[in-house]
Amino acid sequence: MSTLSLRIQLEGGRVTKTIQFQPNTTVFDACKIIRDKFAEAVQGQPSEYGLFISDEQNQQGVWLEAGRTLGYYILHNQDTLEYRRKLRTLRVRMLDGAVKTILVDDSQPVSQLMVVICTKIGITNHEEYGLVREDNDAQNENLPDNKFGTLTLKRKIMEKDRDAKMESLRKKLKTDDEMNWVDVSRTLREQGIDEAETVLLRRRFFFSDQNIDSRDPVQLNLLYVQARDAILDGTHPVTQEKACEFAGIQVHIQFGPHNESKHKPGFLDLKDFLPTSYVRVKGIEKKVFLEHRRHSELSEIDAKVLYTKTARELPTYGVTFFLVKEKMNGKNKLVPRLLGVTKDSVLRLDERTKEILVSWPLTTVRRWGASPNTFTLDFGDYANQYYSVQTTEAEQIVQLIAGYIDIILKKKQTKDHFGIEGDEGSTMVEESVAPSKATFLQHETNRGEQLNVESLAHPGIMRPYDGERSFTQNEVQTVQYGAFVGQVNHAHQPPTQVVIQCFTKLRRYALVL
Repeated sequence: MSTLSLRIQLEGGRVTKTIQFQPNTTVFDACKIIRDKFAEAVQGQPSEYGLFISDEQNQQGVWLEAGRTLGYYILHNQDTLEYRRKLRTLRVRMLDGAVKTILVDDSQPVSQLMVVICTKIGITNHEEYGLVREDNDAQNENLPDNKFGTLTLKRKIMEKDRDAKMESLRKKLKTDDEMNWVDVSRTLREQGIDEAETVLLRRRFFFSDQNIDSRDPVQLNLLYVQARDAILDGTHPVTQEKACEFAGIQVHIQFGPHNESKHKPGFLDLKDFLPTSYVRVKGIEKKVFLEHRRHSELSEIDAKVLYTKTARELPTYGVTFFLVKEKMNGKNKLVPRLLGVTKDSVLRLDERTKEILVSWPLTTVRRWGASPNTFTLDFGDYANQYYSVQTTEAEQIVQLIAGYIDIILKKKQTKDHFGIEGDEGSTMVEESVAPSKATFLQHETNRGEQLNVESLAHPGIMRPYDGERSFTQNEVQTVQYGAFVGQVNHAHQPPTQVVIQCFTKLRRYALVL
């Protein structure tokens, strides 16, 4: 096997050497060889360093996986690899304008980094959050002076992919098409995100947000800011009365209890408290202060709880919107339409009022298909035909639906308790609990085994036809819950009996195979 001659460059390009490797050498072993060859490479912990291939502009690149061989990456002689530290800093901006610098592993996909980022910030349900890339205007904003304004987030999409009418409507409706979400399946470096760039932390999936209250002030504040911005920019349409109610609570959060001598018309910059359509309404600031007066007894935390609770009552809350085109009935013409995705349904909405026209539960979705220009849903027996729309955001819609389904399945798995994996056709048998007995659960198959119910208050001695015999004990490693003890009788009949005991707070479970 011919050797592979590679140029190895230390981080920063300060030292470069050519080293020969066998193509079947793993990346882990190659790093070890490099440390032996480079005196300069012997620094820090070996696990903190790896091999990196950068592009010609040195903006993007790929980390080589430690378990892969060099030959897997189709490297050629004289290719350059960089031996560099995996750890790097990432600037994360919160919705309230605060910026946190977090140390992350650059070689890990963003899905793994979200665990670290959310843990550092104090968020437990990391799978419901994502990172958004901001445009240059947002990067250069002086946020402390514009603390309560909304951030500008835009996707870099070629103008040829957008028509003027749809673009104008998209900006008016504030759809998720404008969100440039960071791909969780790829690393930061693969997406060209370097240490100088700041990303925005934002809730992407509204699944467990109804459980957030004053006991979780970090997530409560993030949820409040995101809900507030969505109301102010028109993502959630509200009536004038509702807009004043939200504004009154927001004034209390920002300025404290109502003060008659201070809080008078002219005090507020209304564009920071009301949707644009209501800012110029005559006498509306007086109505805002009337609502403000109603909440004088609330603390700031309780006011945020009230704001988010009221926001959840809006029909559009928790909906992610996409502007699409659908075919008119009986005509060969495409017209604008809003497609919405929530934690439990896919919605078809009016593109002007955001009124829900049709709701399809996620449980009825059998299949979906995405192409660069179309998105199709198959509801199986629940609908007579497919629902297909024209959109350039098909992949983003798929990621959202798949993300909600993944979260639902994960939540379900944590609630379910499978003492042991059963087989097809098996049934579960349960007996009631008595003080001296346990609840017995059994996977009963069609092979003729019988359910044995015995008192656990007596010694576990098995008596075959020829008298008492000793038995062996062992642990069952494949079961994930409880403590397990096996009992085997070698004397009487072929079906080996294994009694498995699993202890919980109120019950004991025994399984006889």
